[in-house]
Amino acid sequence: MTGGRRRVVAGCVIAWIVWAVSEQLSGARASELTMTKLSPPLPAAAADADSRGVQRVSIKAPGGTEPIWTSWSINAMIRAVAAHGDDIWIGTTAGLLRFNRRTETHTLYTAKHGLLSNIILVIRVDAKNRVWVGTYGGGLSCFDPKGPPDHQWTTYTPFGVGDSRYGTHWRTYRHGEGIGDLWVYDLLFEPDGTMWAATWKGASRFDGSRFHTYTTRDGLADKWVYTLQRAPSGTLWFGTEGGVTRYLPRAGAAARWKSWTHDDGVGAVLAEAPSPSPYNAIAPHHETGGKTVAGYNPNYIITSALDRQGRLWVGTWGAGLGRFDGRSWKNYTTADGLSGNHVNSIVFDRNGDLWIGTDGGVTRLDPADGGTTNYGRQDGLLAVPIYSITVDADGGKWFGTIGGITRVSPP
Repeated sequence: MTGGRRRVVAGCVIAWIVWAVSEQLSGARASELTMTKLSPPLPAAAADADSRGVQRVSIKAPGGTEPIWTSWSINAMIRAVAAHGDDIWIGTTAGLLRFNRRTETHTLYTAKHGLLSNIILVIRVDAKNRVWVGTYGGGLSCFDPKGPPDHQWTTYTPFGVGDSRYGTHWRTYRHGEGIGDLWVYDLLFEPDGTMWAATWKGASRFDGSRFHTYTTRDGLADKWVYTLQRAPSGTLWFGTEGGVTRYLPRAGAAARWKSWTHDDGVGAVLAEAPSPSPYNAIAPHHETGGKTVAGYNPNYIITSALDRQGRLWVGTWGAGLGRFDGRSWKNYTTADGLSGNHVNSIVFDRNGDLWIGTDGGVTRLDPADGGTTNYGRQDGLLAVPIYSITVDADGGKWFGTIGGITRVSPP
């Protein structure tokens, strides 16, 4: 058997294993996934049902008439969410939902349509309106709405690229040309179309044909990469399980890579960062020696964002929120007003405010003065923790959680 055929066979075996794991980890089978409009509890008289039997409840803004908080129940965990035009793309543990926020209709995509895994970790839309989906154990998938009906999905794995059914469109990669791993946590597009993928075996750079994966041998703080950011200057930031790494593509070899860890100021000290409640891992970790999920790891960077001043903000596993101005780190915890110290998602809105999803709810932080406002179930969130956040074109904020998603409309 040739090397190429062995890689195809290995890919088929892995695909079957991934499908089985997806079925076990999903809160519901993909074919049973449902989406129902809900609202926070109110007196029965406040609710009314439309002709489809969907419960509608309005929570008024002070002095206003427009509802602020609206929730949809989805019988799965919402790990990723992305706004693009009128569409809200929702990544669940049982498939990908395309939700039109105007018509409130949705379409479900699963392994039956082209995904290799139904557990979605990240969603990004590129300049050609293609939807890229990073998955748990199923590699990277690309959905092209304008493609022919039988060829709208393309899947990228370490072994090859093409239709997840391994048909005539499948092309086998030579060793080292595929994406670094089947676990893909973040995606980033550069202005020239180059794409980066954060994987559990390094940061993979895609030129449109093949991948090149950077690891600790090149300069990453850790090969387990979770977040990606790019500054207008071209500087790249990688959030890993071992700290933060900066990459200067135009610098000399000696200065190109630099990393910061807890010893340099990343993440709050445990004694300063008590978590308000126990927090469990949201997915099993790799079966790798020395890699365990603990309640606190200040070097474990889960999410990141860059502000208008070019400062890097990172969310950590139990050690709060960190901000780096290029010289020093400042950390924020519950003692500073955060709703929780496990920070899963951070997004800036068009006003420059930072929205933070934690194990305790949502925090809005004003970067100018550090002022915070917290939101929980009592305000209208469907549930906590909050795992994902996006902002739509009208300024609405969407929060993914266990069992559904909540939107808060601009007051």
